[in-house]
Amino acid sequence: MGDMVKIELTMYGIAEVVKWCIEKNNGRVPGTDTAGFKKMQALLAERPQTGDYFTLDQFWKKKVLLDLTEEEVHIIDRCLYDIPNYENVQLPQIRHRFWPKQPASH
Repeated sequence: MGDMVKIELTMYGIAEVVKWCIEKNNGRVPGTDTAGFKKMQALLAERPQTGDYFTLDQFWKKKVLLDLTEEEVHIIDRCLYDIPNYENVQLPQIRHRFWPKQPASH
């Protein structure tokens, strides 16, 4: 197993990672069934089931420190930056706001 990397993400960032790595690519990106991805999905499942704007706003802005393996970080980078999704839709520019660009490994 690779080294662990600590990455701080907002719940909104986690939702975008899950959307682009799992939902939009319909399971065609290998490696998204790891503990790190399952943890992100579990965190999203805690979303308040209320229509109260303030409560939802606080939830989406909440920051979480995730322990991800280097391989999981590479998969997320690939989903958000490298590959077009399987619907051939351009990747969203907003990804630059919530996912820290990882230093290139040489």
